[in-house]
Amino acid sequence: MSTNSRALISSTEAKAPFFVGVDVGGTSIKIGVVDDYGRSVDSGEVDDEGKHRCFVSVRTEPHPQNATVLISDTIHHILKRLGIEADACKGIGLGIPGTMDMQTRKLRQPPNLHSWEGFAMCDELARQSGFPVIFCNDANAAAYGEYWVGSASGKSSMALLTLGTGIGCGIIIEGRSIDGATGYGGECGHLVIDMAEDAMLCGCGQRGHLEAYAAAIGVARRTMAMTDRRESSIRDRISPDTRLSEIAKIVYQEAEKGDALALEIVMDTARYLSLGIVSLLNTIDPACVLLGGAMTFGGKDTPLGQHFLDHVRNEVKNRSFKAIAANVAIDFAALGADAGFIGAAGLARENFRSKTG
Repeated sequence: MSTNSRALISSTEAKAPFFVGVDVGGTSIKIGVVDDYGRSVDSGEVDDEGKHRCFVSVRTEPHPQNATVLISDTIHHILKRLGIEADACKGIGLGIPGTMDMQTRKLRQPPNLHSWEGFAMCDELARQSGFPVIFCNDANAAAYGEYWVGSASGKSSMALLTLGTGIGCGIIIEGRSIDGATGYGGECGHLVIDMAEDAMLCGCGQRGHLEAYAAAIGVARRTMAMTDRRESSIRDRISPDTRLSEIAKIVYQEAEKGDALALEIVMDTARYLSLGIVSLLNTIDPACVLLGGAMTFGGKDTPLGQHFLDHVRNEVKNRSFKAIAANVAIDFAALGADAGFIGAAGLARENFRSKTG
């Protein structure tokens, strides 16, 4: 996937009000400021290559109270450095993997953050920071970023599938994130695409889910099974010490070199992915479906990535209602790793606008 190349603006060029997006990961947290037009404000920090960043990254504290204090302090530090008055910032969007109990407003089953279970982080961050805080699942936040200022900008509805170790999904319809009654709306990585008793096992413990076939771990397991039976350059690059998480990258690299089995695995992944997309289309009929994440086989910047995308499109076309296939746009996401905090900020903006008219 290509990196986000959106131009940054200074706080003096930006249009108030401002919103803060927080994208929580298992090891680091991205915090960035976005203006009312969805433009990323230069954070004042630079990366290892000397390029200006649109976010500040802090470590993910294992204790949620410590993490909340760190996030709050960092937000106030950023606003002060940018010269943005506190009353010009109208809200924080907090994007976290997992869900929040809508009744108690406590976090529920955040992956890789088990010590955060049951913590009322939105309420505590609001108390610490002094700003309104809204919760959003990280996949829904990324989807909103693409809907607002990314590849789905101008579309009435969209779904984003993030392809990585697992498959995340966010759905946005008419500006609203589809969260569901219990916060599990959009868990399309767990659509059932194989009903066989020996279907591949998903990380959630159930069999036959889309994620088990089209996510990186599923690709790795399919690859291991196929290289046992067929000649391929992949075999020379895999040893007992090779981690499953590395095998999808090896498949991509060998497919780029023209290895027949690697190419077959990539196209099979596109076919499996299309099965999930068709179910999604038949359920919500979105105007746009985007593919993002680390496992897009080079994305828009490579011939293999385009071939992968074309195969997804063709498979979807062959399996969908004609009217749906003629209407839906299927493409790669545009914002890369910045989509999460941009979308979280955008959802905070949506919340602010809904309350102020």
